[in-house]
Amino acid sequence: MLEPQLGMSVSELLGLAKAAERLGFGYLCRSDHLADTGGRKGRESPECWVTLGAVAALTRSIKFGPLVSPVGFRNPAVLASMAWALHSFSSGRLQLGVGAGWYEKEYLSYGIPFPPFKVRDEQLGEALQIIRPAAQGRRVDFHGKYFSAQMEGHPRSAGRIHMVIGGGGRHIIQKAALYADEWNFTELPSQEDLKQAKAVLSSSGRDVEVSQMGSFIIAESEAQLKQKARAMMRNAGIDTDVELYIKELRRKGRVVELAKRFGGQLSKHIEAGIDKFYFQVLDKNDAESINLLASVLKEL
Repeated sequence: MLEPQLGMSVSELLGLAKAAERLGFGYLCRSDHLADTGGRKGRESPECWVTLGAVAALTRSIKFGPLVSPVGFRNPAVLASMAWALHSFSSGRLQLGVGAGWYEKEYLSYGIPFPPFKVRDEQLGEALQIIRPAAQGRRVDFHGKYFSAQMEGHPRSAGRIHMVIGGGGRHIIQKAALYADEWNFTELPSQEDLKQAKAVLSSSGRDVEVSQMGSFIIAESEAQLKQKARAMMRNAGIDTDVELYIKELRRKGRVVELAKRFGGQLSKHIEAGIDKFYFQVLDKNDAESINLLASVLKEL
């Protein structure tokens, strides 16, 4: 999982995409942000769907997509058409992640209205009534408060598009139960909350996957683990004790562990009911961690 808005060129993004495919990762995802979410100015932030087109052309087997595209950025009917174009071109490798959006600054800086969450939640609900049938190749006839579409279904030669809905809260989980193939979250819920979420997802009668996206730290020694944690703290502007920081990351469900114990910690998350992980790469130059992660995952 890449965060290009934190400063990444197109060439760097594509280099990481090729590395991910070569190392055997199943997915290459990227955020869809228009502005630096770290609050810094002057860092390069290549547009999401332009770079996804380049990923589709450069790779051959890895699945890819946005995690996630806010529905307020683009008309949902146009977004569905964009997704189908890349899905067909890549022989069915695109997965489409959508969400309500959260970063007010990027909306306003690009002249896009940023309504209260209630409205953004309603917009997501309407957008899904357009995107979901379009992603299945069906005709769409929808007239809503915020969006409308009258469009023919797209060719289905590449198969249906796997849909992901990202975000927390019962409203989002309910939408995932109705429209998604996968629900994605960042902060690990309690065991009871996760159990309730899975009950809501299963109420649709469909098999909806549960996935987690988040940062990770993997190292060969305790000293190296703390060194990487300190680097992450500096990049995030966090000033606290490194051991407290590591403890907080683990509380949020991040896997922060030595390589020899990393797989065991990951297995505990799987046992808790998580089907899929997207490992968030915050340091584009940390090839060592990416390679080490790939080697550990291959042994599971």
